[in-house]
Amino acid sequence: MIKERKIIPALLATWLIAAQAFAATSGETGEAPAFVLEEMVVTATKTPVAVREVSADVAVITQEEIKAQNARTLRDIIGSAAGVGIMRANGRAALSIRGFDSRYCMILIDSRRIPAEPDANYELDRISLDNVERIEIVRGPVTSLYGADALGGVVNIITKASTQQAWNFDLDQGLWTDKGDRQERYAFSYDSGRQHKLSVFLAGNYTDTAQSLKSDGTSFLPFGERKNIAGRVDYFPRDGELISLSASYMEEKQEEYASMQSLLGTLATAVRDDNNRTYYGVSYKKTLTNGELFVNAYQTIWDKYNDTVNRGNGLYLNSVYGYYRIAGIEARVSKAAGPDHRLTIGGEFRPELYRGTGIQTGRGAFTKTYHGKIYQGSEVETDYSALYLQDEWDMAPKLSVTTAVRYDDSDRFADKVSPKLGFTYRPEPGWRVKANTGKGYRVPSPNQLFLDLNVVRNGTLVKLAGNSGLKPESSTFYDMSVERDWGQATGKLTFFSSKVKDMIDEDWVSAARIEYQNIGRASIRGLAGEITCPLSDRLNWSGNYTYLDAGNDLTGTRLFNRARHKVSSRFSYRPEPDLSASIWVDAYRDYLFQQSSGSGVNKSFAVWNMNVTKKINEHQTIAVGVDNLFNHQDEELSLPGTFVHMNVRFTL
Repeated sequence: MIKERKIIPALLATWLIAAQAFAATSGETGEAPAFVLEEMVVTATKTPVAVREVSADVAVITQEEIKAQNARTLRDIIGSAAGVGIMRANGRAALSIRGFDSRYCMILIDSRRIPAEPDANYELDRISLDNVERIEIVRGPVTSLYGADALGGVVNIITKASTQQAWNFDLDQGLWTDKGDRQERYAFSYDSGRQHKLSVFLAGNYTDTAQSLKSDGTSFLPFGERKNIAGRVDYFPRDGELISLSASYMEEKQEEYASMQSLLGTLATAVRDDNNRTYYGVSYKKTLTNGELFVNAYQTIWDKYNDTVNRGNGLYLNSVYGYYRIAGIEARVSKAAGPDHRLTIGGEFRPELYRGTGIQTGRGAFTKTYHGKIYQGSEVETDYSALYLQDEWDMAPKLSVTTAVRYDDSDRFADKVSPKLGFTYRPEPGWRVKANTGKGYRVPSPNQLFLDLNVVRNGTLVKLAGNSGLKPESSTFYDMSVERDWGQATGKLTFFSSKVKDMIDEDWVSAARIEYQNIGRASIRGLAGEITCPLSDRLNWSGNYTYLDAGNDLTGTRLFNRARHKVSSRFSYRPEPDLSASIWVDAYRDYLFQQSSGSGVNKSFAVWNMNVTKKINEHQTIAVGVDNLFNHQDEELSLPGTFVHMNVRFTL
């Protein structure tokens, strides 16, 4: 423990020495950095703000970075950001921001909610990056603007604006080298370009993943098919006005192999998932004098069907039906109030319906018959409403302050107020000090309240049970950052801390049963440092380190499935305009993996990756990549080894 505490001051000293060293070599100590174009973000405040000026802890993954790593889905790139990790457990790779798991991390596309399962452990592989301009990450609670689902942070995927007419076709083939298991992916996109007052975008992809098995016959990852199609129509009735119609549909037929303990001994089982989700939305945006008006209405529907089958004799052991519908509307207006203030006021109303045979609420009873067996089901309806207010205040030439507050109410839980205060102080050119503090909360999901379902955990089929007595979680947080620019290089050091009351976690009550429980009080705090530095006009380097101390305050034990240390580093080389190469690593140390009830083991591992992209001509581009370059394998973490893939893109 003493050694771990010494890491923070040691890293701080190293950081400051490195900053001065870079400044000395650049010859620009104390001078304003040379920026060609100011980078803007919209997620932290729901208004356009320069990255250097916003008080929130933000990161941006650019289109160039996505291309350099040949990232096909969100999972391929999100885990390399500072303060962001991939939680590997139960055959899934799930998002984690500042030690908060995927339940606390909101994922948006163009600032709109995506249709997702009530618990978002499965989303990283589902979100394609075929038409993405950039990815904005807000690290830390943003409940003051986004509500209960943003206790850990927000990931906002910004799609490309329509520019010119083009068809793109992608053929992607991959292979796990040790076992010969394959993955194939085909994608297309069409962009009409701006045609007078109208533009149309359409995209789709198909992925087929073969089974890859562990030594005990269970599967490393879900396997099977996934299909996506999405479209958007933008209409510009007048200058400064935009009406967008969008729709998407996803269909999954996937399978996992697991083992199950029964009176007859251990059974080899297959868990088959059929998932369908549909999204429809319409939005209106108008540029005002020194402001903006935005209105968005949408409906999302999730249909789920699940079978558990005895692989030995083909008999069906269990079937589950689920249905989740959200119909929401949000409106907000931002407007300058005098020379020094910009006010944003908004609200939303979101009714949700969740029904299924895997939940037991006692309301809306119905029955479903599968394979000759009758299953009882029920439903739960909840109406959520909220109002929020934000003030961005240029208090002094060197100081800006952002305050925000949100009021949330529902017909199931008590109302809640979430305030936040942040400031950015610029003591001299090239230096910035930022700080944020506030309160957040999260209400239990329908799954956590009412679930009664068999799930796969570490290759074993166990019962996961909800708890209708769960309390909402609440948190108090603060963070402080120091940012430094020298030449074209940038650096940042951030300390963060969250105290969570009534945190909800999965509690193994026996070897075959897990229940959701309020674990009492938890503390999540840490330190994140990051540097981006061009080493030459052709070679760039970026690196980051995150130290995390996440524990249960009542028991004094660490929270499972989190790493104490994470390091990410990337080199990108572009010897000529049509050729680029990247190599990067994500290394985890003291990752406390939960094996079973109350049992965990520390693991340390590093995953190296590389990619080379060559533009053959105006119409063809080839990319070759290797994931897990040094073939690190771990069956508990569902790391099957080296994956080699090649992508060919045709542009018409």
